[in-house]
Amino acid sequence: MKIVALAGSPRRRGNTGLLLEAAIKGVRDTRQEVEVFALNSLSIKPCQGCNNCLKIGACIYQDDMQGLYEAFDQAGGFIISSPVYFTSVSAQLKAVIDRCQIYHWSSRRDPGLHAVDRKKRPGIFLATSGRPEGKGGSFEHSLAVVETLGLVLGMKIVQKVLVPDTDWVPVTEGSIFLERAYQAGRYLSSWIRQEV
Repeated sequence: MKIVALAGSPRRRGNTGLLLEAAIKGVRDTRQEVEVFALNSLSIKPCQGCNNCLKIGACIYQDDMQGLYEAFDQAGGFIISSPVYFTSVSAQLKAVIDRCQIYHWSSRRDPGLHAVDRKKRPGIFLATSGRPEGKGGSFEHSLAVVETLGLVLGMKIVQKVLVPDTDWVPVTEGSIFLERAYQAGRYLSSWIRQEV
């Protein structure tokens, strides 16, 4: 089963991007397929709160989110990555998360419509923060947002790699955090193989 990776950072080779690359390598080294979505390069409009997804089970927008919906429905697992901005996830990732309201409303309209929200697929969360831990660089809010996404996608976070203080100590080659991300990717792949 394919793993869907969401690159939530606008910087592909920044701290979060390097963690994501390491996790993807960990997955691919186990011969598991990964589909990566670089969110900053996609055209995804923000949710308008119009409740069209409640009324008819479809979003009013036909944009790149349609491809993400397909990928989410078929995914065996997830890698979610984001820098922490003002204690939450990036705007790019938040736009995707808000557009997942369709899963919540669709399952309320017709419990059989989106069986995806009853699965418990594994996911890993990779996040970086420029602030030191405990000084505004806390990950609690961003983790809560991602775990809430898990409720509608049928995803359970099974591993986290949270890296504080990256303004002063950036993620670089040889970093222990890159090794942790790599191992998290391998763990995710093994979790999926056990479930199949």
